[in-house]
Amino acid sequence: MANETVNRRGRAGPKGPQGKSGPQGKPGPRGKQGPQGKPGERGEPGPRGEPGPSGQLPSIDEVMPWLHRLLDAWQDYKRQREREALEAAEHEANTFAAMAEFGSDELFEDDDDGEGLARSHRKKSKLDKKDKKDKKKNRKRRKQKDKHLK
Repeated sequence: MANETVNRRGRAGPKGPQGKSGPQGKPGPRGKQGPQGKPGERGEPGPRGEPGPSGQLPSIDEVMPWLHRLLDAWQDYKRQREREALEAAEHEANTFAAMAEFGSDELFEDDDDGEGLARSHRKKSKLDKKDKKDKKKNRKRRKQKDKHLK
């Protein structure tokens, strides 16, 4: 309901007919770009292309230096392996000779029951003690013979 109170002026009259609107205004400036959306799903791969023409093989003159280097490297490798095997055998022979010199070749005896290395870690038996005494006697005899020969 409208306000029925009377002002000094009085009540407003009805609106008159509307006129034609004015000319269209110029468009405003363009707004900022929004955030980028999520990427879409990846599509199916395309068909595989045809293979290209085969390349030309290198000439024998281009291959020979490479082949010589390869064969030289192989021969060096074989020589090095032989040298290492000889050094290992020599080292092993020196080790056995040193052990034999000090009378501890019993450590390297290979028994069928696997007692070769374990013999040095067990308690000494009567036989071991007897062997030791015999070695001492033999050393004394050798020393006495050496003295008489001089």
